[in-house]
Amino acid sequence: MELWRRNLLVLWVGTVFAGISFSLVSPFLPMLLKDVGVVENLEVWSGWAFASTFYTSALMAPLWGSLADKYGRRLQLVRAGIGIGVTYILLSFATNAWQVIFLRLLLGLFNGFIPTAIAMVAVNAPEEHMGPALGVIQSGGAFGSVVGPLIGGYMSHFLGIQQTLLIAGGSLFAATVFTVLCTNEVHKGDRSIKRDVLDDIRQSLSKSFLVQMFVLVLMFNVALMAIQPVLPIFILRLAGEHDAAVPTGIIFALAGIATVLAAPRWGRLSAAWGERKVLRVALVGAAAVSVLTALSTSLNMLGGMRFVLGLFIAALMPVSTMLIAKSVPTNFRSRALALNNSFGQFGAAVGPTLGGYMALGLGVPSVFVGIGVLLSVVAVAVERARWQDALTS
Repeated sequence: MELWRRNLLVLWVGTVFAGISFSLVSPFLPMLLKDVGVVENLEVWSGWAFASTFYTSALMAPLWGSLADKYGRRLQLVRAGIGIGVTYILLSFATNAWQVIFLRLLLGLFNGFIPTAIAMVAVNAPEEHMGPALGVIQSGGAFGSVVGPLIGGYMSHFLGIQQTLLIAGGSLFAATVFTVLCTNEVHKGDRSIKRDVLDDIRQSLSKSFLVQMFVLVLMFNVALMAIQPVLPIFILRLAGEHDAAVPTGIIFALAGIATVLAAPRWGRLSAAWGERKVLRVALVGAAAVSVLTALSTSLNMLGGMRFVLGLFIAALMPVSTMLIAKSVPTNFRSRALALNNSFGQFGAAVGPTLGGYMALGLGVPSVFVGIGVLLSVVAVAVERARWQDALTS
């Protein structure tokens, strides 16, 4: 087997385990906050708990990308895997909401396992195979996000959220060891690169195409993450008197199942249709489904809407990642993708906070409608933007 294909397979398995670890925990943060004593304004506390990780992650991503281009990506996998695993274990001992938020901030400091794996594929895969390869590696984390909520729902129900956090930390350690031992980089980093994060940022922001892609990623991350802290609360309300842990896991998993099924196919469609058309179709479809989700009156209807939404959002990250990777030299890809990740993380930080306050002031259904409006705005931006030839029409 060719080295890049073997790396892709190993990294896919690693991102599956990483995705499982992440999604064992995130859907159940409101439950963790209730366990540590939050009884009022749960929507807002959940929003800040979700968002805090992404703020620190957004700040640190350019530094990790610079180090990856200079010293290689496997070292960054070790840093991220061990750091995140330790933080999950510490979270299991949290006793109040402020400790949860502090540890979520710390989690963002170490974040980057899956983005590093994606960058490793983007740097080492042949150009003619990059689109499908990125679709495959994106599906790894998505598949993990399918299995994670399902497992996490049952674990939270039978073992409790604290024990679930301990298992998530152990899963990250296993993923890190497996990935580092079983991969080998063709482009192992360029030690001659002078590490200057501010200069890397200036170089990236001087390219109009990259700036447009960064803003696009920021906006649809705001939209997609706004619902994360309030979706478990919506599920709790639809569940009524029944235990919501298992339905929460299933409903969160449905979007991931759809992403796993659709992501590789979107990669192939982008070659046939062009990236602009793929983004347009995906954004318009996701916007429409988001608005319809606000009308959900049962768990079955909500689950169906989440599945259809996953089919559309599966296109967004692989296509944007491929475009960014192709628009810069190989020895700058980790830095460009890291800055893209930084914009995405910032959007992911703003989204949950915004969603929490919207739900508190206007009700949970308003968040779904707001997401649909924002995705529609992004679709219009895609249609009107004058991008370089890197984005085909």
